[in-house]
Amino acid sequence: MVGLAIVNATIPAEQPFVPVITGGDLGSYSLAREFHEAYGVISAVVPTAHNLVVGGSSITQLFPAGPMFDAATVLKHLASVAQQLRGPRNRPLVLITGFDYLVRISVEYRQELLDMGYVFVDNTVQQLDNAALKENFYELCDQLGVPYPRTAVFDADSTAQTPEAFAQQLTEDGMQYPVILKAGDGGAWGEAKYEGRRKVHYFHGPDELIDVIHKAMGAGYAKTLIIQEFVPGNDSQLRILHHFRDRNGNITLTGLSEVIVEDHAANMEGSSRAVIVRPDEAVEHYGRLLMDALNWHGFGMFDIKIHAETGEPYFLEMNPRLGRHHYYLTAAGANPATYLVDELIEDTPRTQHTVVDGPAASLTIPLAVAQRYATTDQKSQLEAAKAAGTLTRPLMYAKDKRPLRMAYQLYQLTKASAHVAHTPGQMN
Repeated sequence: MVGLAIVNATIPAEQPFVPVITGGDLGSYSLAREFHEAYGVISAVVPTAHNLVVGGSSITQLFPAGPMFDAATVLKHLASVAQQLRGPRNRPLVLITGFDYLVRISVEYRQELLDMGYVFVDNTVQQLDNAALKENFYELCDQLGVPYPRTAVFDADSTAQTPEAFAQQLTEDGMQYPVILKAGDGGAWGEAKYEGRRKVHYFHGPDELIDVIHKAMGAGYAKTLIIQEFVPGNDSQLRILHHFRDRNGNITLTGLSEVIVEDHAANMEGSSRAVIVRPDEAVEHYGRLLMDALNWHGFGMFDIKIHAETGEPYFLEMNPRLGRHHYYLTAAGANPATYLVDELIEDTPRTQHTVVDGPAASLTIPLAVAQRYATTDQKSQLEAAKAAGTLTRPLMYAKDKRPLRMAYQLYQLTKASAHVAHTPGQMN
């Protein structure tokens, strides 16, 4: 926000604990809002730079870090943040990492962060690899009988097979186009830059596939690439599933939402703009199987697509953290901040498994735009949520109405139609 004086809050010295949230997007602000709703606390948010998604706020103090791909840089910055915030009473700093590569840094450098005064969920590098590296995740799905799309893996760091030979092998193996291409390692993909790069590519034929593989390799991407048959259906067939699993191995929170429409701007694929709460016991059961098999601690989020013709759920990936658009949990009465505080600060195990239910909705676009893309049933759910007072806009918080920030949010709403304009059926 060049030229704008973005004024943020200051965390009081007497505040008993501080949420430290890395990232500067919808998920980061949602968490700050959730901590404020539950405990009245101000959060420390660590984005790459000042922005009006998380900044200009009365509930956040920003500590911009610059680019955060390098572990040494991230650790040095988090050490500085901790030094400023712990205070004479060494109050706990609840670290919540957004983006998979920041989760990896927190796992690989766990002891260093603990020594700084941070508290956070406890997972190992092996657990993270099994969850977040897609080829490992699909192998686990195989073992557990969890359905996922027909998949092939190309190793961009190997000289054993050219992109041309790989595409030919796909054809010989009976892979059907259209196909989806996405990175096996999301953190490494974030550093690869090339013309036309997307978070998820959609191809009608092998020539397009070969071209993008060459571009990705030329940009320095040297991890795996995941190629999958496209699961039929548009955005309304997508689901977002969250589970929270405590340190004793108990699933204490389950929440499933149905997407109305996603953001289809380049590199924003997978970012849902409007969701409704939609429980589904069979889908939730598959997620619990995966969380237990991983022995996962904390939040896990799964992207799922329901086959438009067969109704079968296909698990697409696991994010080893809260998803960007998770506020539907709070809209339905289960604030995730309270699960983190009970687990990490209060050490108070929950004895009950909460499964959220509707009607409830979370929107980052105007209601009229959501209704334009909604199915007939989804429109009914939106109306029911509106009537129940559970239709929410996570970025529009009644207790955080600083003029500059609110003006920016209203401006973004006016642009929302262009962001979600899409060709139905081009996403896994």
